[in-house]
Amino acid sequence: MIKAEKIVKTYPSPAGPKTILRSVDFSMAAGEVCAVCGPSGSGKSTLLNILGLIDRPDGGLLHIGGREVSGLAPEEILKFRNEKIGFVFQHHFLIPELCVWRNIAYPGALREGGFSVKLKERAIELLEFLKLGRLAEEFPATLSGGESQRIAAARSVFNAPDILIMDEPTGSLDLDSKSDVINLILALNRVSNITVVIATHDDFIKKSCGRVFDLVPHLQ
Repeated sequence: MIKAEKIVKTYPSPAGPKTILRSVDFSMAAGEVCAVCGPSGSGKSTLLNILGLIDRPDGGLLHIGGREVSGLAPEEILKFRNEKIGFVFQHHFLIPELCVWRNIAYPGALREGGFSVKLKERAIELLEFLKLGRLAEEFPATLSGGESQRIAAARSVFNAPDILIMDEPTGSLDLDSKSDVINLILALNRVSNITVVIATHDDFIKKSCGRVFDLVPHLQ
């Protein structure tokens, strides 16, 4: 499903170019759930941004689903990302003008050209799984941080993407909320074989994943 070969990423800095990723090899089979670990500054977010086609590598190749994607044109990247990849970031990025169920269903509304009863039913189903059904008509300003992050997780899987990229998704959550988010992701993984990459420091999340990829050996 994912094969990254000899990935290099360098950023400018006042002291000169700084290499964040140095010849990183990373691969995942379809349906794997993998935690990407390493200390702050080790390149976890950078690697996930490259795997999610948010950023381009400066060197190396990236294949997703057998297709080489690191050299795609911007419009091709946008289409591929919208169709194949879901994201959960450290901040939830909910749309303040939309109620909770519409935030969750927003990816479906973009795909179908508007909201519908069918999309609402799907959003409510995800909310009920997260024990948040009571919040369907609420707006983001009324939510706690934990509620917002769980709703962002539900939104990320609404269109049933092939790959889910999660960057420190549970840092602000208590243990029960972490369990709800991870249980949702693992349930979808079992049902739809979604491939999940999670950047995390959290031992609870690491133990929930089938595999752990440590970036420390690539810092040399």
